[in-house]
Amino acid sequence: MKIKKTFLILLSVLLLTGCLPSKSVEENAIVQIVGYDVGEDERIQGTVSIPQYGKSEDKQAASELYLTVDADSTKDVEVEIQKQSSKPISIGKLAVTLYSKELAETDLGDIVDVLSRDPRLSRNMFLGIVEGSSRELIESGFTQDETTSKHLQGLIENNTRHNFPSTSLHDFLYAYYAEGMDPFLPMLKKRESFVELSGVAFFKKGMLVAEVPDTKIFTFKMLKENFTRGMQDLPFEGGTIMMDNIGSKVDYNISGPMDNPTFDIKISLKAEVNEMAGVDRNASPQLAKEMEDKFVEYFNKETAELISLFKEKGIDPLGIGNFTKTRRKDFDLTKWQGHYADLEVNVIVDVQITEYGIFS
Repeated sequence: MKIKKTFLILLSVLLLTGCLPSKSVEENAIVQIVGYDVGEDERIQGTVSIPQYGKSEDKQAASELYLTVDADSTKDVEVEIQKQSSKPISIGKLAVTLYSKELAETDLGDIVDVLSRDPRLSRNMFLGIVEGSSRELIESGFTQDETTSKHLQGLIENNTRHNFPSTSLHDFLYAYYAEGMDPFLPMLKKRESFVELSGVAFFKKGMLVAEVPDTKIFTFKMLKENFTRGMQDLPFEGGTIMMDNIGSKVDYNISGPMDNPTFDIKISLKAEVNEMAGVDRNASPQLAKEMEDKFVEYFNKETAELISLFKEKGIDPLGIGNFTKTRRKDFDLTKWQGHYADLEVNVIVDVQITEYGIFS
């Protein structure tokens, strides 16, 4: 009897599954990337790229359809785009969302709220800020062998394995809603024939308030998280040395009373020197020690400048306040924010050069 009931249940499931509507990729307009700019009359301009899948077997070239609309909100962008599409719009595969710097400076708060509430969107989706027009970047057609979204997704993902800190919708939302922490996003810039990651944009809630160039990103990531890989160059004795990170660890600690605390950030960095150009000296323990001291001096200066910038703008992308909240029962966010600008932050950097690579 039990076997018969089980058989009937399985049969019912199979029959119901067969009745579900199924549509192929060719029957949907699958949006994989969307960009937002400031539109006319205080509206938002939205641009999407939709891959075009033909029936031929030749899929070497990436063909895309670009659609641009003006709308009152990001949700309305999807509605207006649908009016221009001959196929149902699907955003479940959205991989990259871009915002122009101009739009981000006006506050992305409402847009972030929409992102956090839409169950169709993957929390692994990448967000980015565009220096200039996101529409122009999406429509640039700089790659012939892959779609724009695939290219930019790979660009951001690859760089987060190196110098750039981890950035995704999940990371952004976590920092946005957390107490004592502020979000950041990568900045992208279109060159003549390619797109590059040009820096990092820092937010105070949903408003872009500060940015740093790519030359400072290694230092920021070193302050923010443990990581391997990544490279940093440094002028040295009239030439240049290139350091390859093989293991960086950061440790936070707070001491003293909450009305006058001291925050210590200890960084331990192990590295290889894989290039030394324009320096006429042979490798030796003495040279390694001098290079270590030079890098410590460099990182002390760079970390001090970044922390000074964060205090000046009233932002906490390192999550110092959030760390303190988890360690102190008497943490009060309002009081913390009032003392943040005067917080004593000590950064202690230790650099060990373990190996030498090729010198030129």
